Amino acid sequence: MGQLLLVLAATAFCGWVDYVTGYEVSVFAVYALPLILSTRSFGLMGGCLSALLCSAVWIAADVVAGHLYGQWWVVYWNALHRFVFFLCVALGFHYARAALGAESRRWGTLTRPWPVCTQCHRIAAKDGHWHRLESYLCEHAGTPPMPKVCPDCARESYAMAGFTDRTSHR
Repeated sequence: MGQLLLVLAATAFCGWVDYVTGYEVSVFAVYALPLILSTRSFGLMGGCLSALLCSAVWIAADVVAGHLYGQWWVVYWNALHRFVFFLCVALGFHYARAALGAESRRWGTLTRPWPVCTQCHRIAAKDGHWHRLESYLCEHAGTPPMPKVCPDCARESYAMAGFTDRTSHR
């Protein structure tokens, strides 16, 4: 309830600022405050409803400030444009927040201690299953590992094959 009152108060404040500055000065960016608060508190649907409310408040502030239009439909056309841009602000904030949350969860997975088997080097997942390191990294880091052989393993493999150094097998 407190969040709703905050969104309504922020929207009313934007309408007041819009009215005080007059119809010649655009304060479009000020309306981002209630849009972001609403989207953060109530999700995408709340942001969309807030965009509709901000559009209505903008119309009221514009008309009360004395803006006279040459054609009756222009005010609704302008309100539609404001609504679309207010929707873009709400959608942009929603998707940016979702992307940041996903990135944070991904980094949280990669930065916490991993239970690794000392024998097979598999990693225990939260679900209790054991995964190969490559598949775990691919799933949680989002990038497939690139297979390579380090110099120590290469020397060990050559030694096990009976070669004393890398050039003697030619």
